Amino acid sequence: MVQKEETNTSPKVQSIDRALSILETLADYPSLSLMELSEKVHLHKATTHRLVNSLMENGYIDRNPDTKQYRISLKMFHLGNKRVHNIDFLNVAKSMIRQLSDDTKQTVHLVVEDNDEVLYIDKYGESRGVRMQSKIGTKAPLYCTAVGKALLSTRQNAAVREYWDSIVPEQKTGRTITTYEDLVNELDEIRRNGYALDDEEFEEGIVCIAAAFSSAREVAAGAISISLPLSDMVDKDFYTGKILEYSTKISQLLGHF
Repeated sequence: MVQKEETNTSPKVQSIDRALSILETLADYPSLSLMELSEKVHLHKATTHRLVNSLMENGYIDRNPDTKQYRISLKMFHLGNKRVHNIDFLNVAKSMIRQLSDDTKQTVHLVVEDNDEVLYIDKYGESRGVRMQSKIGTKAPLYCTAVGKALLSTRQNAAVREYWDSIVPEQKTGRTITTYEDLVNELDEIRRNGYALDDEEFEEGIVCIAAAFSSAREVAAGAISISLPLSDMVDKDFYTGKILEYSTKISQLLGHF
């Protein structure tokens, strides 16, 4: 039976639905001929052929050159594997920031980069007497946060320049970096030291120490930070040592050596 056109569905959405039906059907069989596939998804042979060709061009379907039959490719496996990797990445990183917060008795953040901003994806612990703006799911600039500068430091200066030219720096506090030259100088220092510092640049009275971590595939998979009141900076060496220790641990657990 041939599938009827749905008048309440746009052609583009209908094509997506049909393409997904083809993929799901092929996943249930070692391989199928065009006629067999057409019958199983209830589409005209010409329509099935057009969609199959598009899926082949995008690498989702293979065609056996001997039997001329179609089968689902391994691309779906690779996509699914990426999803599993991302879940593992979050679990590993979240577990480690909890330990880091327990070790330091301070607030610890986990962020990833999202469209030239930092996205807070986890937060653990509470620093003594400190209330911060950061919340899970919120974003902040790269140039004036410790986590953002840690991520920026992994880029080449040409890419940093491109980023800087795309934004309008905002003076968040009296200590916020607002010139490209100051940013580049600080990024050079971050590369030398291995950690970044937000010295009341985003919020008055709050200092953050951060470091980026890597995975087997990404030089900068994300970053972690310790946020603390300015008065606790007398123990700066302790906190910088901890941020370097834990960012290295996360990188190693994610397969970066």
